[in-house]
Amino acid sequence: MKTFNIPKEVTRVTGELEKAGFEAFLVGGCVRDLVLGRVPKDWDVTTNAVPEEIIALFSKTFYENTFGTVGVVNEECEDESLKVVEVTPYRIEGNYTDNRHPDNVVFSQKLEDDLKRRDFTMNSLAYSVSRETITDLYDGEKDIKDKVIRTVGNPVDRFTEDGLRMLRAIRLSAELSFEIEPETEKAIFENTDLLKNISLERIRDEFTKVIMSDRPMDGLLAMKKLGVMKYVVPELEGTYGVEQNRAHSYDVWEHLIRSVQHSADKKYPLEVRLSALFHDISKPESRRWGKEQDTWTFYGHEVLGARTTRKILTNLRYPTKTI
Repeated sequence: MKTFNIPKEVTRVTGELEKAGFEAFLVGGCVRDLVLGRVPKDWDVTTNAVPEEIIALFSKTFYENTFGTVGVVNEECEDESLKVVEVTPYRIEGNYTDNRHPDNVVFSQKLEDDLKRRDFTMNSLAYSVSRETITDLYDGEKDIKDKVIRTVGNPVDRFTEDGLRMLRAIRLSAELSFEIEPETEKAIFENTDLLKNISLERIRDEFTKVIMSDRPMDGLLAMKKLGVMKYVVPELEGTYGVEQNRAHSYDVWEHLIRSVQHSADKKYPLEVRLSALFHDISKPESRRWGKEQDTWTFYGHEVLGARTTRKILTNLRYPTKTI
């Protein structure tokens, strides 16, 4: 038995589904967060009901995607995370020829079919609110306890299905202080070119979550180590190992990632964290040896840096207000 504090807006949804004779489980990140003792940011329900059956049970819903997800609206709820509870049928996904989305989706009557398509073991848990039990087919609870990020099944297969999962693994490691297990790391390192098929908007969203995590420095170091930086902010690769003048203890790269970590420690907003990360981005191209100073100089780097930062943020499709 596993007892969690589930909001009434969520139990209403699972209860109505079960009352109508369907199965209903909380699934994915919300179950992971409950096991970790964290408050979920959103709530996902999976069921053997098809979209039309889900819609018929609730007075206010919306359904506008090809993956079967129905949004059940809680109109009187003030908590943003509970205003919409997403309900998705168990499903089997077809091939991912574009490395982003399944070519087709088939609804299933088996919970196991839905769980085996999940990205990481810690996200493959399903929780029955009525029975207070967790279905754990891939040792997700153990990996959560051990603070390990591991794919469900073969990591190359999971990343080939959706290349963004590689960046998501890095983001989750920064958010949760988890380690990516060796085989999953190896698969990321050897398949980074899959990120070429991912939209810049999706890459931006994961990058933002890394920067807004408690450990952005660790996330950025992992991006460097695993070779994904060239598909996110290639300009940062030019700062690796670039020595500064004697006033600085660190090279440009380490100075930048330590700056953004300091911003995170102070709980500063996104704009400040991005400014910290990019404030010396153009030092490599402005670096000259100053004979009189007998050290490196970086005249005009702040002007070049402002231009480069604008280019980076524009390329990643950040809104004008952020830029």
